[in-house]
Amino acid sequence: MEPKIRRMTNKYSVITAVTSFVTQPIPGADELIVVPIHYYFSVSLTRARGAPLLGAPWLQVSKIIWGGAAVRLFANFTLGLVPVAGLFSNAITAIALTELLGRYLDGALSSSAPPPPVSMRTIREAVQGQRQASRAQPI
Repeated sequence: MEPKIRRMTNKYSVITAVTSFVTQPIPGADELIVVPIHYYFSVSLTRARGAPLLGAPWLQVSKIIWGGAAVRLFANFTLGLVPVAGLFSNAITAIALTELLGRYLDGALSSSAPPPPVSMRTIREAVQGQRQASRAQPI
């Protein structure tokens, strides 16, 4: 990933994490706000790569965004019941999905091969991996 794309991904990861953290007490509100942010990020990344907007794999990008929203909503209803854990879980899942989206879109736009399909398993593993990594780090 180019440094410019890495900085953009980091920027949008922070934006989605803060948004998710702040809106977590209202069920579903964070998903309603983060979904448009992810689409805006996808458009920005596509333009930054110099690719035509219609050249991006929008079906797969939409699967990541909406599948991620579903996974995050499920996590919100399970971990969201624990006061502090819900706040951090929302932020961590937002970061994980923004990272997955950035890596996937960057890889798809840099290759001439058709982009690989995205499944719910891919999304779930990205979120679970990020949550497990955050638990393993010492405080």
